[in-house]
Parts: sequence; structure tokens; C-alpha cells
Amino acid sequence: MTFTDPSLAALFRQEFEWCKVVPEESAVILMEADSRVQYAQAAQAALAAIGARSIQVMLPSGTAPQTGTPSIERGSTSVVLNRYPEVTELLKSVDFVVDLTLGGLIHSDQRAEIRSSGTRILLIKEPPDALARLIPTEERRDRIDRAVARLGKAAEMRVTSPAGTEFRADLRDSRVQGAYGFCDKPGGSATWATCAVLAYPRSLAVSGDVVLASGDIVFPFYRYVQDEVTLRFDKGFVVEVIGSGLDAELIRDYFARWNDPNAYGISHVGWGLHERALWDALAFYPREEASGVDGRSFEGNFLISTGPNYAAGRHSKCHFDIPMRRCTIHLDGEPVVVDGRAVDGFRGDRQ
Repeated sequence: MTFTDPSLAALFRQEFEWCKVVPEESAVILMEADSRVQYAQAAQAALAAIGARSIQVMLPSGTAPQTGTPSIERGSTSVVLNRYPEVTELLKSVDFVVDLTLGGLIHSDQRAEIRSSGTRILLIKEPPDALARLIPTEERRDRIDRAVARLGKAAEMRVTSPAGTEFRADLRDSRVQGAYGFCDKPGGSATWATCAVLAYPRSLAVSGDVVLASGDIVFPFYRYVQDEVTLRFDKGFVVEVIGSGLDAELIRDYFARWNDPNAYGISHVGWGLHERALWDALAFYPREEASGVDGRSFEGNFLISTGPNYAAGRHSKCHFDIPMRRCTIHLDGEPVVVDGRAVDGFRGDRQ
């Protein structure tokens, strides 16, 4: 789908209204030299139509160190603000930030500081047709609310799959949150089009085998699994990566390069709730044009992540997000996803 500028601006206005941007609010459109110019233009027009007071801040696009090898931080942590503390102070002083940076502020060192001031941050990365297809709805917000309430009451999650997954996580005292695709509360942060429910376990009682099968997705590789890989968890950490194929080799190597024990810890577990998100989107959207929202959000996935877990007080710049298909998820013995399909109450209408 190709949008004219007015259509894109109208779409942005719709999303900003979900974020409760109102007249006279202050906003910064944060971008880099290589960011999408048409998105900055659409954001500017949408904010003006609402009556918000906005400015654009363009930073130089970062360059990789001249070492002859790619940085292991590619796709993991944005460092765009590291040399510009004055920009961080500016972002802390406004109501709303439209994040058009290439890596996004989601894992930046400054994000928590900015949010603590009450600033809302919206990351926009997906192509225009995906933004339109995945725009929030009231019905979907209600389903996410129900999923958050259900997950928040759970003491244990059990996950199984035909590939051999047998995994349990103690969810008592977990930090539970929904990914709604918009940020409408002070200090909120979101990525446009995300849709999932997540629990960050505090407990170390997380154990079992998570078996990645063909078609599962590994981020930040932006890669579909081809050869079976088993992540063996014990006491909250991956203790072994089992597999002889390329996928296992890549995962083992990436873990090891960080030289960080916390990289192996459980980050969050949950499932996707977006009925219009596409499992196979990586086959259509180039990596530089999308952040993988479809893969992380498609309805009925089991989304397991390793690395930073702020509920447990663990920090790491190494972060895997792994959406898996065809899993069955039980909360305290009650199914919420069966064979990769969300049960009634959490299932959306794809029409």
C-alpha cells in the first residue's frame, strides 16, 4: 500500500490520538540523518492538526567503529543520545516524544530517565502499510486488558509444544504489562503496532527445555529458525544451548560475545495478541524498514526473551526475543493458547 502525504498524516494523527496527545502539549520528533523523512513530515503535520507544540531534533546517524567487524550492539541498544546529554534534558522536559531514531530508544541508557519525568515515548519503525494494518482498536485494547489481568493472577506458566518444549516459570510477584501499541499514560513507552502481554519473573524458579523449531523467529537476528535448537533453563538462566546446526551456533556465539552472565537470564515470557499481525512478515519487509513488530505480536505466539529483567534487578545489553509458533500455554493449569491459537476471550476477529 502506498500512502499520499495527507493519508500518512491522517494515520499518524489517529495513532497520536490513541496516545492522548492534546492541544498545547509539547512534543519532540527525534530523528537521525538517515531516518524516514516522510515520517517526520507526517508526524509534524499530525501534531499540528491536533494543536500540539512540536519541534524536530535531528542527530547524526551513528557509525560503527572502524574495527573491520560489526558491533555486537547492532540491533540491541541505541546509543544515539550518549553524546548529547542536552538532548536528553530536552526530552525530559516535554510531554511526548515521537521516536524515529534508527535503533529506537527502547533499550537506551537514557530511556528510564526520560520516562521518569513523565514523558511519553512512541517508537515508529514499521512500513506504512503495517502501521495501518496494525493500528489499535478498542476491541483489541479490551483483550489486552483481560490478558494482563489473567496473567497478573497466575502463579505458574507451563509451556509445551510438539517439538518437545517443556517449560515452567514461577510467576508469583512478576511484573506484568501489556504492549498496546500506544502510550497514553505519563511516562509510558510503546512501539506503534505491538500487541502482547508479558510477565517479567522475579523468581529463579524458571526451568525446562524451550525447543525452537523451524519457522520460529530469533531477534535480533531477524531470522527464521531452520534447525532445531534447545534452550535449557535451570534456576532462571539458560545453562545450555543444544543443537548442531547454524541456528544453535549463532545463538551460542552471540551469548558468549557479551561476556555477561545476566545475558543468559530469563527476561520475560508471554504471548502475542494481534490478530492481524503476520508471522511471515520478515519475508516481505527488509530489516532496515521494520523492527519485527509483526513477529513479536502475531496472535498465539509464545514470546520468550532473555537478558534484561528489571523486575529481578538484572541488567544486560544482550537481549533475545524469540516468538514461537504452535505452542500451548497454561496458566495455573488453564489454557490461554492451544497449539498456537489463542483461546476464546483472547482471540481477535481477523476481518
